[in-house]
Amino acid sequence: MIMVQIPALEIQAASPPDSTSLQAVAHLFQALHQRGIRYCHWKSTLRLEQALQGRTDLDLLVDRRHSQAFRQVLCEHNVKPALAAPGRRYPAVEDHLGFDPPSGRLFHLHVHYQLVLGEQFVKNYRLPLEACLLDSARLRLGVNIPAPEWELIVLALRALLKYRDRDAIKDLLSIRSPGLPAYILSEIEYLSSQTSRERIARMLAGAAGVAPRGVVLEFLDTVAAAPRAGYKLYRLRKRARRALRPYQRRPRWRAALLYFREMWQRRSFLQLSPARKMTLPIGGAVLALVGADGAGKTTLAQMLVKWLAGKLDVHFYYLGSKQPSRRSQLSYLAFRMARRSHRALCGALGDANVFSRWIGGLRDSFLCLHHLFIGQDRYRRYLAGRKKAAAGSLVIYDRYPLEFISTQREYRLLDGPQIYLTGVAGNGAIPGALARAEQNLYLKIRPPDFLFVLNVSPEVSMQRKPDHQRPVVEAKSRAVGDLASKAERGARKSGVIHLNADLPFEEVWSQLKTRVWEVL
Repeated sequence: MIMVQIPALEIQAASPPDSTSLQAVAHLFQALHQRGIRYCHWKSTLRLEQALQGRTDLDLLVDRRHSQAFRQVLCEHNVKPALAAPGRRYPAVEDHLGFDPPSGRLFHLHVHYQLVLGEQFVKNYRLPLEACLLDSARLRLGVNIPAPEWELIVLALRALLKYRDRDAIKDLLSIRSPGLPAYILSEIEYLSSQTSRERIARMLAGAAGVAPRGVVLEFLDTVAAAPRAGYKLYRLRKRARRALRPYQRRPRWRAALLYFREMWQRRSFLQLSPARKMTLPIGGAVLALVGADGAGKTTLAQMLVKWLAGKLDVHFYYLGSKQPSRRSQLSYLAFRMARRSHRALCGALGDANVFSRWIGGLRDSFLCLHHLFIGQDRYRRYLAGRKKAAAGSLVIYDRYPLEFISTQREYRLLDGPQIYLTGVAGNGAIPGALARAEQNLYLKIRPPDFLFVLNVSPEVSMQRKPDHQRPVVEAKSRAVGDLASKAERGARKSGVIHLNADLPFEEVWSQLKTRVWEVL
């Protein structure tokens, strides 16, 4: 049994929110203290202030006997569970995301119920030192942190277990950066300044059988004297692995295979898509932003992606017509050529001439074909996004077609089928067939999980887009309101979220972040 040398400090029943923290973070820790939850911010306390501001992760060690009460506090503070990306999931470790409305920032809680640590991608060791860290907890910036001796002991073992063969070679040859990263060296220096070798030795005596006393002390002495002593650090790593063998999660050879497999898969030339980030345990979701001209939907959609992508696996798909495929471009080029030829023939031969009528029909067919190809471009991007959402990602669509709500002509101004709007659908069998094919394509696009409706008045819209035609702007504004009302009257009521886009942009952006966080 591990004998704890530092007497447990009494957890404060209520501590005032720290002024350096995000408001939501400060209130969360205050609630943890009020409930008597045993926890501590167990590593990287040098950067605790940055973590409290949401600029880096908050690494918490929580007494597993308090896990249910801890999760209840998180739920009450609208902190949501998240799943780590594949290859980064470890036993007794959870991820949670929170949102701070005043600042608009997300914050990440990396929660341990056991000390699972070790080399990257593997974390092959579970050290039963949780009680030592929790019992030594003291308050700093409104957060419980362990005694510097215990944090330094664990940091020494973490650094050794992460020390790679190529790090030893770099240190031996004095090339490139040190094998021990600069942030590790700065943490060691920071913690060493708060304690002494004698105090660390006393702590290690109480952790006999878990933390190897000689290895930790020799490591700290080596780093203080020669932080690039590659051979010595390599030998200390070997001794640390041998001493911690009873606490391995898997045999050494299996851990090595797992490490190299993850490294191989993450090589840039093998990655067919960007590396995955965290996802939500409730599954992926499809979000769409719609609005009339000047509502800011494209800008807001792109900002929303950037905001969420810092923590979550997010994908953006533009369903407008300004990203045409090659065949869409070629069909439009053919339409322009036919249109120019038709004008020339009409000027020379008259509108009633057989060649003029034939070229006019060809022009209409190319225009219809172009709109059909644009619809197919949109549908392909729509399907790609749906597949990402089915795999657990968040998907954000801009210029989402709303044909699933209504097929009325005016509503098609909002990125719906275009052939009927051109007025050429009745000019022969081919345009009519292409119009029907286009409409059927748009009808396959199903409702998003959440439809964010940016309501902007025609007056504000014209102020932001003075070059647009007012009748069209007014028609689009009416269409947005009508379609949203139809969606709310139907089965999609819970998924329609209204935002007042007449407000200043920063207020609209703040509204959007708050509402998105509510529905995730």
